[in-house]
Amino acid sequence: MAAPRYEIGNAVTRIREDDNDARFTVRRNGKVFYIKLSPSNFVNSPNMTNKYKSYLEVLNSGQEVLGEIYDSDVYDWVMARFEPFFTNLAPDPPVETITVTLKEYLYPDFFIFILDIIDEKLQPRLVPTEESPYWPSFVRFDNDFLDDLETWTTLYDPANIIISHKAPKDALFKVPKKVLIDNGQTELKPYKKIHEAGLDSRLNVYCLYGIVMDDCDFILGLLLTYVHCGSRPLSARGHPEEPDDLTPAVRERWMGQLETALSALHENSIVWGDVKAANVLIDKNEDAWLIDFGGGYTEGWVDKDVAGTVMGDFTGMTRLRTLLFPAK
Repeated sequence: MAAPRYEIGNAVTRIREDDNDARFTVRRNGKVFYIKLSPSNFVNSPNMTNKYKSYLEVLNSGQEVLGEIYDSDVYDWVMARFEPFFTNLAPDPPVETITVTLKEYLYPDFFIFILDIIDEKLQPRLVPTEESPYWPSFVRFDNDFLDDLETWTTLYDPANIIISHKAPKDALFKVPKKVLIDNGQTELKPYKKIHEAGLDSRLNVYCLYGIVMDDCDFILGLLLTYVHCGSRPLSARGHPEEPDDLTPAVRERWMGQLETALSALHENSIVWGDVKAANVLIDKNEDAWLIDFGGGYTEGWVDKDVAGTVMGDFTGMTRLRTLLFPAK
């Protein structure tokens, strides 16, 4: 029988120096399994305890392989005991009924398990609870700030936002990257200025469509322009040594698009800020998009003493041009 499909979201280890626990988050069919391993739950099992500690070293290293142990060996060792639970507690829904909202992704049905090891045998244990051990990240602002937001953007309930994937079933497993809305402290001031200047319809720049807010007025995230780029920023495209080396005409077009966008931003007193190749996305039509406004800077791209200024933007653009045209 084939193994059931599931996605391991993350594995957390060594929160403290003396912490030998491991925590796994697994998503399957819209439900989440939180799995904890701790030597405090191992009884009369020296062999399995030693194996677990060697596996823990692999996870702590952050490497794909350590010695003769692959990280996939670790995941297989843990998950094999839980696959029957994945199947029984998160059965496959009919494909034609799959619609997943952002609320369902952020606040899923969940199960908490502990993996006991007793007399060298691995024994999963379901822990009954009504409280999730994890909550989505959020920020909260005062009423005056929220009132201002409503004057220039839209506040969306996550229950009304549909997660979009090419394969509908992927919405039950994968991290959402694209969502659908009804019209088809993160730094918000640049987005407000872009909206007020009408640049959102004229430039290849990230624009804000709305704010995701829950029933407690917690801001869960931003709805930004979706750039169909296959997750390939300029930093992965602009090297002449790459097999898909780009023609001078393509490089000139990208540079022209970036310079046009930045000029319009500066004319409206908007600073790009964290200028770098990773903050330029190349879409499926081979056009360059400028993203990620506001605070921060990256060493080697913008000098700290001019970060967040027009001069800092010019410095970063000079380095972008050097990346695209290394011989010039």
